[in-house]
Amino acid sequence: MYIHLAFSGREPDPTLNTIKAIPNAIDRIILLYSISEDKIYEKTTEILMEKLGEMGYVCESKVIKPFDFLNIVDTIYNIYEQYSEEDRRAKFSVDITNGTNLMSAAACNTAFFMNSDVYYMMDQRRFTDKPLEDLLVTIPSPKIPDVKRLGELSLEMLRFIAEEQDRRREVCNVDVARRFDMKPQAVMYHINRLLDAGVIEMEDAYTPKGKIDKRRKAIKIKREGRFVLRWV
Repeated sequence: MYIHLAFSGREPDPTLNTIKAIPNAIDRIILLYSISEDKIYEKTTEILMEKLGEMGYVCESKVIKPFDFLNIVDTIYNIYEQYSEEDRRAKFSVDITNGTNLMSAAACNTAFFMNSDVYYMMDQRRFTDKPLEDLLVTIPSPKIPDVKRLGELSLEMLRFIAEEQDRRREVCNVDVARRFDMKPQAVMYHINRLLDAGVIEMEDAYTPKGKIDKRRKAIKIKREGRFVLRWV
């Protein structure tokens, strides 16, 4: 299942252009819109729902609070959780073309944890000689694991590894086992989860004399791991 999310703007064309240019087959489109005094975003959403329906898409809409960062994050993440439960292999994309800076920031932050593509459609009126596919910008994002699925203990271990690394201390699974009063074999279950999630990596460990210790591996936190810790 492929779910595409998009902010409704003042005009429907940018949203429609993005959908036409996306290379993947979309199964469901979810429009995010805010309530305004002139009802412009509601009107655009109605137009989009009608046009997309005529194009054969299954559509729905969700109201967001345009100046509430957490509301936007929660709305998008709740959509992700809902459809991930229905289909664990579900894929997502987010179109930030019509979003304000705050909306786009919230969408990008949430997209990291959804492992979703983020799209921005350039103004077709400025590039009339180019096809839509050339105007579609894909914003790269690191692949971040679903924090809730990692579990609290694994996250605590990740936090410990980061703190020790910040103190310029080498961390091995034995150190983690000692800190959490667990057997090394039990700790490796969590270490492997963090490895699979892509938030840590294993490197050569060294003896006090500076030689490689072939019996051990040092645990290093990656950029993605620090991003997770900032989020939680």
